[in-house]
Amino acid sequence: MLTTHRDCKHHVEKNAIPSLGEIEGRVAVLEVVAQSALTHVFYEGHVDLDAALLSEIRRAMHRKCRELKLDGEDTASALSYAEELIEAAVEASHPVHQ
Repeated sequence: MLTTHRDCKHHVEKNAIPSLGEIEGRVAVLEVVAQSALTHVFYEGHVDLDAALLSEIRRAMHRKCRELKLDGEDTASALSYAEELIEAAVEASHPVHQ
């Protein structure tokens, strides 16, 4: 993935192909942001909004997988990961009272 910060610098080695660590770091950031945002929405307790949000996330994931031309196995894996992320956010939004 090209970035202007890295790829437009003068007198430095350019690397247009990101490292696995760079990709993992970006995915980790997206996961944390998504988890935090979802947890906040679910914690607020807007049941109708939560159902609409979940539905929209699922539709968007299907669209994105088609857009990326992922095969069936990769699509299933991505959708399963999205469901796990959503479930974790729901659980985090309902802390256990002791």
